[in-house]
Amino acid sequence: MRAVWRASAVAVFVWMMIGGRAEATSIIFNNVSRFDFQSSRAAESSPLADITVAAPTVITEIGVYNDLASDGNLKFLIFNLDTHALLFQSAPQAFVDDGLSFKLSNIFAPFTLLPGINYGIGAIANVAGGWGINNGSAGNPFTQNGITSSDDRNGNVSNFASPTLGGEGSAMIIIELGNDTVATVPEPATLLLLGSGIAFVARRRRSSRA
Repeated sequence: MRAVWRASAVAVFVWMMIGGRAEATSIIFNNVSRFDFQSSRAAESSPLADITVAAPTVITEIGVYNDLASDGNLKFLIFNLDTHALLFQSAPQAFVDDGLSFKLSNIFAPFTLLPGINYGIGAIANVAGGWGINNGSAGNPFTQNGITSSDDRNGNVSNFASPTLGGEGSAMIIIELGNDTVATVPEPATLLLLGSGIAFVARRRRSSRA
């Protein structure tokens, strides 16, 4: 049995060397350190963060810093601020009124942000709430991992059923962006079976040499 477990350990090491890894969650942008004010908005009205990138950047998750007035739904959005085109819209997600906190989207298919485009990123709620912003008191812009948020031209979106980009403001909107990568990881039973196979082959080789 000791040989089996030894072989299993070898199998784990081999698996790691050939690229097997656990689920990895990476927060690549979070400007909450700039938060200084809540912008009260009615239902179906919200601000979007003005986001630019220095290089192509993949995101699979959006978070907004929000205090919902009651339980409600959010749709997470990505707009092109220049053309007003809606580039991404999530399905509605239900959230409880838990005070000011990051409301995170479900993981979505990888979306690549490209240099040279001003994106409006955030969410719209079907209930009233306070949206975390920075009014310029902490200094702008804010850059992390090649992603920049500024107060130059935050977008404002309305209409929960069919989100539409309207006029622009001048506040930094607090958001979080994530890039989640999931790789296949063998179950413990699979690793044990693989290790047992290695041990069996090793025993057969030893027997054939005897």
